[in-house]
Amino acid sequence: MAAVDSNVHIDASHLVTNRRRFSDTLMTAIMWVIYSYLWAPFVSLLAWLLGIEFAYDVMVRAGGAKGLVNVLTFYGIVLVCIILVVTIWSSINRYRFAGIDRRQSVENVSDEQIAEHYSLSPELFDKMRNTRVSRVSISPNGTVEQVAAVEIERNKN
Repeated sequence: MAAVDSNVHIDASHLVTNRRRFSDTLMTAIMWVIYSYLWAPFVSLLAWLLGIEFAYDVMVRAGGAKGLVNVLTFYGIVLVCIILVVTIWSSINRYRFAGIDRRQSVENVSDEQIAEHYSLSPELFDKMRNTRVSRVSISPNGTVEQVAAVEIERNKN
């Protein structure tokens, strides 16, 4: 029977040291690069079978790589600017609002208060609360005059 390493932490990642975590991540990245490199001949063969040799002419012979480098450089500069703006904005907000909890709970409102606010009788309020679909008639001055339950017809297809 093989000896088990007592330093292996499968389900307790908080016990793994930073050095071990870094080395595991680095080794994983290296293995993915090697794995991707091993697929390169197959991808090249597929590209050749599909007639994608035009890319070589555009990128190498016609100098398209220089344009690609220019675009990627511009993209990198824009990306750095976006990261800087978001980082500065986040830092300012952390400075302004750190430790301050400005959220306030909303006061609970009783059924009687709702009925009083909308000038509803208790019967009318109960009818509105207990029906799924209602037809509400409103007077010209904005008060509820009538509530009628509406039956929904179901299609039997």
